[in-house]
Amino acid sequence: MSESPSALLARLRRASPLVTRSLVAASALGVVATLALVVQAVAVAGAVSALVASRASGVAGYLAWLLGATLVRALAIGASEPVGATLAAPVRRDLRRRALAALVRRGRTTTQDATVQLLTRGVDEVEAFLVATVPALVLAALAPAMLVAYLVARDWLSGVIVAASALLLPIFMWLLGLAAKDAMEQRWRDQQRLAAYFGDVVRGMLVLKSVNRSGDAVAGLDAAGASLTTSTMATLRVAFLSSFALELLGSLATALVALVLGLRLVHGTVSLDVALVVLLLTPEVFVPLRRVAAQYHASAVGVAAATDVLALLERDRPGGHRPAPTRAPSIELVDLVVADGITPLRAHLEPGSLVTVRGPSGIGKSTLAAVVAGLVEPDAGSVRVDGADLAELDLDAWHARVGWLAQEPVLRGRTVREAVAQGRRVDDATIRSVLAALRLDLDLDRPLAEGATLSAGERRRVALAACLVGEPLVLVLDEPTSHLDAASEAAVRSVVGASTATRLVITHRRFDGDDEIVLGR
Repeated sequence: MSESPSALLARLRRASPLVTRSLVAASALGVVATLALVVQAVAVAGAVSALVASRASGVAGYLAWLLGATLVRALAIGASEPVGATLAAPVRRDLRRRALAALVRRGRTTTQDATVQLLTRGVDEVEAFLVATVPALVLAALAPAMLVAYLVARDWLSGVIVAASALLLPIFMWLLGLAAKDAMEQRWRDQQRLAAYFGDVVRGMLVLKSVNRSGDAVAGLDAAGASLTTSTMATLRVAFLSSFALELLGSLATALVALVLGLRLVHGTVSLDVALVVLLLTPEVFVPLRRVAAQYHASAVGVAAATDVLALLERDRPGGHRPAPTRAPSIELVDLVVADGITPLRAHLEPGSLVTVRGPSGIGKSTLAAVVAGLVEPDAGSVRVDGADLAELDLDAWHARVGWLAQEPVLRGRTVREAVAQGRRVDDATIRSVLAALRLDLDLDRPLAEGATLSAGERRRVALAACLVGEPLVLVLDEPTSHLDAASEAAVRSVVGASTATRLVITHRRFDGDDEIVLGR
């Protein structure tokens, strides 16, 4: 799920120290451009006032200041994009390098094509976010505050009117952002789905042609493209609405300030130069806010993609240096919180025990499994393994001892043999023995396309076999009996029940075990 650009920027800074350079450069250029803008307004107002007062001798000095400020502002604005691009390019390379390394170590959790989409287009969009959206965010935070402070110092009444109007803009932006958030997330998901579906269709086209189903596949591809078009248009509609609302509010605020200044000029309660400065700077208070609102929609893909990239990197956190256990460990959940609104969880898994986890959909069962497997961090609390905090363990060694079956398992390998062995030295007899125990009779050289050659139940059992052949000390299984018939389900239950590993099983169905954890709010 995507998040606000400001929150995303904070996560990017933690993920890559190189991001701070972009932030500092954008801040410096934004401050320079804003100060130059103030000088421009003061110079124009001073020159006009001098002409009205028939003091032509002072006009040349104001024009010189105006020319210098214009040059400085043009340089600051013009340098923003190339400087941002120069500083963001290393960030793009750093994120792509680390994401690839994380995939090599931990494996992918999405389809091959969606992963490629994330590491190519997605990381490129993160760079675009840093080049365009970050300067806009910085300017939206600095410029209005600096300009309002100056206006209050020059004319407190106009400053108060502008400040009150400017404070309303973030409220409108927040409301409109809520409307746009779902549309932007859906657009990124549709884009990933289209890439994955297209790859599946291309790889399986020969098979589809042989069974005369290519027309259905092409129709499905058209449907995925139409869904992407719909979500893109929904994002554009919200962007248009937000731009109109912000333009209207900014124009009304400027008109109100101009009206008040006009009446005060008539009554002689404000000088001409002050009125001109205020009138020139008032619209500029709203320009950065309107620009960041426009960039928010333009950076929709970048925000969603960066969220996924960061999730991949955070899943690959280094951990500590304590050795992982060498026998089936005890696992203790200490005030563990894995989702908002969930009561802190306390539970104890004895070495070699089997504990099931049940609860309604969306309650956090899969997240709990990922936390115990050491793939994500909990919102609060801790997981203790043989009394030691999981975060202190060598996570590479811990992952090598954990058999992890995800809710939507991804088979890594070109054949059944490679998918089960996972790069380990496992002889064919062992692989066939494990597959037979799970009621699978598959040719070990059978090629694996993305979901094209195995049923959902077969894929799940092959993924479970990959967990079992590594002789794990801990088994974390998310719905191991999903998509299975009664006989296959019984086989899986028998194999899991016979294991001597410490087992945590997420299930919607009854599963014989030593204890049960029920999640609820």
